Amino acid sequence: MKIIGIISCKIFEDEIVHLVEQDEEVDEVIILKNGSSEDIVRKLEEICVPCRELTLKNVEAHRDLRNNGGDEELILVLNVLEVVGTGRKRTRLKMNIYDAIMRMSLFSDGLLLLYGLCGNVLKDIERDFSYLRCPLVFIRDDEGNVVDDCICATLGGKQAFMEIIKNLRGERSFMLTPMWAANWEKMIVANGFARNLEALEESKMVFKAARYTQVAKINTGLKYQHNFEPRVKEFASFYDLGIKEIKAEQVIFKKSYSEVKNSLIPST
Repeated sequence: MKIIGIISCKIFEDEIVHLVEQDEEVDEVIILKNGSSEDIVRKLEEICVPCRELTLKNVEAHRDLRNNGGDEELILVLNVLEVVGTGRKRTRLKMNIYDAIMRMSLFSDGLLLLYGLCGNVLKDIERDFSYLRCPLVFIRDDEGNVVDDCICATLGGKQAFMEIIKNLRGERSFMLTPMWAANWEKMIVANGFARNLEALEESKMVFKAARYTQVAKINTGLKYQHNFEPRVKEFASFYDLGIKEIKAEQVIFKKSYSEVKNSLIPST
């Protein structure tokens, strides 16, 4: 039996669903049940991918994962973490990710971390976990660098991001992925544009000061988040912005997923 653990921000929920849907070698999908797991369970059910939820409370529960299954089975254990942001809660973000890595490394043959550097909150993560027995794979661009953030990852890395900025011809554009748009109020607060959900109006001053003129609607080609279009329009209306669509592909996520599969250590 081989176990791949995927630790991800909720922003990459659709990318995970796509990876699962495309991989015919996966025998079982386990979702670690938490406050952020409900949506991904629903999306997997919608594409008829069976999964079961599991709450891991102690080390013994981790070990129980290996009690059943054949030698050639591939199990994915998905841990979708809450959106925290890189503002005043950056310490909480780092603690959540580090705790997930330490716990999931106890039972995983390989770990895939679907996070960027998140404002350099995770700049030391490779060094801090260099002792792990199981491989820890990050989202890297074509130059081998860990991506800066979720937008950079979705667009394919820093170079691709810079090319898109160049093509926007000087328009100050706020970029929205499907999951960013679906959770935009929470994301605005998480990233420090407003103090709380009740104070969203104050974020308008931030956008005005930053001179944003349009929303760059990032079409990832994924259709799991059904309300993308209306949520982008809602966001654009709230901040009085135009809308321009740009396209992105899943290459960087497929590459990272293939890397963790190819690096699996033998089960013990």
